[in-house]
Amino acid sequence: MKMVIYRFVLLFAAMGLVVGGCRKRESTAPAGPPPPPEFGSSENNLGYLNEGVRNFQQANGRVPNDLNELVTGKMIVRIPPPPPGFTYVMDRSSGMVTLQPGRATK
Repeated sequence: MKMVIYRFVLLFAAMGLVVGGCRKRESTAPAGPPPPPEFGSSENNLGYLNEGVRNFQQANGRVPNDLNELVTGKMIVRIPPPPPGFTYVMDRSSGMVTLQPGRATK
């Protein structure tokens, strides 16, 4: 009789471990650059780029040489397209990205 009770206790303990280990776990994906904003809002795009510049400065102790360095440095995923007739300009002294009228250079 004691052996039967012992087996039931062991069976329930094993079931508890199996069921407890089957729950959905939180994703522990490595942190990377933030996702890009919804393209189309120039304010969102400028905020995204300026945040990338700030993060780059904090990580590297300097302003990036150009916006492409934000992508290669994994601070942003990609450079959003500027509105038609405008281009992004980064002031190297302040690190601020603004929109200027003109054609984008490739």
